[in-house]
This record gives sequence, structure tokens and C-alpha cells, in this order.
Amino acid sequence: MESISKSLGRILKGRRLQLDMSQATVARLSGKAQAQIANLENGLGDPRLSSVVQVSRALGCEVVLVPVRLVPTVRSLIEDRVLSNRKLVGNDPEDEEDDDE
Repeated sequence: MESISKSLGRILKGRRLQLDMSQATVARLSGKAQAQIANLENGLGDPRLSSVVQVSRALGCEVVLVPVRLVPTVRSLIEDRVLSNRKLVGNDPEDEEDDDE
């Protein structure tokens, strides 16, 4: 079974790559050092919750506690969004409208 740190790191790295951002950019936006972003993405150490929240927000995400019984439903909603390319909320950084439209 994958550790929580490894799983979190994989998710954060995937989001960063989805946004085509460098670790340096995430570091600047989150107020963390680039080495901290690398360690977080590689699942090294046991990061503070405040660090995870700051990095997540720099990536346009929010850390949310989900009741265990609702995890399958939330996963289904996320997978449905990914597969259908539909927006759930519309506040992702990549969802910003261009001014020239």
C-alpha cells in the first residue's frame, strides 16, 4: 500500500504538471523553497498540514476532509469530470476566461 506522503506527492505533482508549472513557480506562489516542493512531491518526510494547504492553494486546489462513507461518491464525481472534461466548480486557474473573447 502506498504511504500517505507518497500518494499526496503523486497527486500534487500530477496537478502541477497538469497546470504546466515548474516546482520553482509553485514554490514562489506558496512561499516555500523549491527543495520543499521536491520533497513533498517525492513523498519524503512528514509535511506539516499548513505546508500542504499552501502548496495545494498555489495549485488551485483546496484540502478538504471527506467523510469515509462519501469517498466513493467523491471519487466518482472526480473521475466523471476527468473523463467527460466537464467543470465541477469552474474556479481552477486553467478555467479563467481570456480577455480577448
